[in-house]
Amino acid sequence: MKLCSKAILVAFLAFFSACSLDEGDPAALLIFSEDFDFNEGEHAWLHGFADYPADPEDSTLFELRYAYTDELPDELPGSKLTKRSIMLSGKNLNKDLFMYLKKEIVGLKPDTDYTLTFKVELASDLSSTMAGDVGSVYLKAGATTAEPKSVIAGGYHVMNIDKGNQDASGLDMVSLGDIASPTPSTGYTLISRNNIMANSRYVARTNADGTLWLIIGTDSNLEGTTKVFFTRVSIVFSAS
Repeated sequence: MKLCSKAILVAFLAFFSACSLDEGDPAALLIFSEDFDFNEGEHAWLHGFADYPADPEDSTLFELRYAYTDELPDELPGSKLTKRSIMLSGKNLNKDLFMYLKKEIVGLKPDTDYTLTFKVELASDLSSTMAGDVGSVYLKAGATTAEPKSVIAGGYHVMNIDKGNQDASGLDMVSLGDIASPTPSTGYTLISRNNIMANSRYVARTNADGTLWLIIGTDSNLEGTTKVFFTRVSIVFSAS
């Protein structure tokens, strides 16, 4: 894995023109895309949580919740159309909670570097006026050859990958910015983030089987409950 400081324009344009993994042999394609609309299903995405105490008595206080739901907040435009999404929620008592989704992608070219361009859409009830000095919730995306998972170390559930911490990117995940709406709001807003906007090119190398695990997550230093609804994830793969 490696991070670079500038994005590739061709990957951004590929969101609109690239082929999908469903079309032909993905190993033969240099640029293609995957689009996961959670209104259509969960598409085998799995969920998890990290950076919270391993002791069951303490961990229950974090009120960690997951649901595949058709109940987007009423104030969100389009929610009356029964748009389904993946909901993750947690009470961030230690100002360090990480909530994530992950999915295995197979059939890529073996031992090959791919530039990945992520676009993530979600509903958030945070605004710039609500966060700021008191803390923020940051969206991250990445890919690894080993399955990303929460493991117990030092009395805490922690990730087995380098996701970075809060707003800082790590070797295995890049920060896409915070999830606060730029306009004042007291309800949920549908927002979109990508690593073109974040000006961070991301490269991941497949293993000998041509496999990568994708991971999307929120890294928070904002005390209190964070509840988000993931509605869509799109990724452009560009082989090099």
